Amino acid sequence: MAKSGLRKTVLRDAQHEADPLTELRLVRRAIEARSISAAARAVGVSVSTVTRAVQRVEKSLGVALFVRSTRGVVTTEAGRQYGEHLSRWLSDEDALRAQLGAVKAAKKGTLRVTVPVFVAEQVLPPVIEAMCAEHPEVALDIHGSDDVRDLVSEGFDLALRMGPLPDSTLEARKLLSFRRVVCAAPSLLGRVGTPVHPTALAHLPSLHYGSGPGAPVWKFVHQSGEAVRVSVAKVFRSNNIALLCALAERGVGFVRLPDWSVGQALKSGRLQRVLEAWSADTPSKLPTMYAVHPRDAGKAGLRAVFLQTLERVVDPRSR
Repeated sequence: MAKSGLRKTVLRDAQHEADPLTELRLVRRAIEARSISAAARAVGVSVSTVTRAVQRVEKSLGVALFVRSTRGVVTTEAGRQYGEHLSRWLSDEDALRAQLGAVKAAKKGTLRVTVPVFVAEQVLPPVIEAMCAEHPEVALDIHGSDDVRDLVSEGFDLALRMGPLPDSTLEARKLLSFRRVVCAAPSLLGRVGTPVHPTALAHLPSLHYGSGPGAPVWKFVHQSGEAVRVSVAKVFRSNNIALLCALAERGVGFVRLPDWSVGQALKSGRLQRVLEAWSADTPSKLPTMYAVHPRDAGKAGLRAVFLQTLERVVDPRSR
């Protein structure tokens, strides 16, 4: 072997032995090829480098991946199983690394996002500020709507939606979980009193987030474990959180909304929590905000940049 070729092989050997992930790729190639020497030739490293990689993995696992004989090596049953595992795991690893690489490379382009109006007004401003500062060549097109938009036909790259989600062909990723709290304006509490049990809400004015016919049913679980279902009759209904918050602050009715949506009103005293010993959500079924998007790879990097910024900037207490 020429000196230059030998030097390159030595350098590759050192690189492969210094990187555990690269070493696992050598082991997978040896198992797939059923030959240590063939794996070495394919990658361009010495046979001894592949042999040492196999030996280190065998020592770590405590099993033999190959049976050695005068005619060469044969993959063991454990080797075949581990090879299948490596193939799946390294494929997932490569896919994730490609996605993270796309995030790093996503420095320009336009991302069209549809979000509920309240999220656009109260949650996104610091997120957009951070995006503008950190990724100045990324353009954001934010559409605030409390209606569920058709992402594909309307050309949206991403949607933030409150769960639970209907079955669809869209990709969905959980972002933030939160709790719902019941609260009212001091003026309303002064008129009708403070309820001490959820059943009192059946006879009090209520503001309900949602749509559809029929009386809404609010579920509660007490700290003691008692569960109650309340059909709220005197109700104003809307799918706009900002409107419900404004009406609640004016004393129109009791409201049950995500804690992050009424946090400032509670802090300032414009609203007061009631029924604090009762939870509107069980820990295993907390309401959740999801990121939803079409199954296309074209905007994967921009989506990832935006969502990573959102998760970093949004107050962790709202998760």
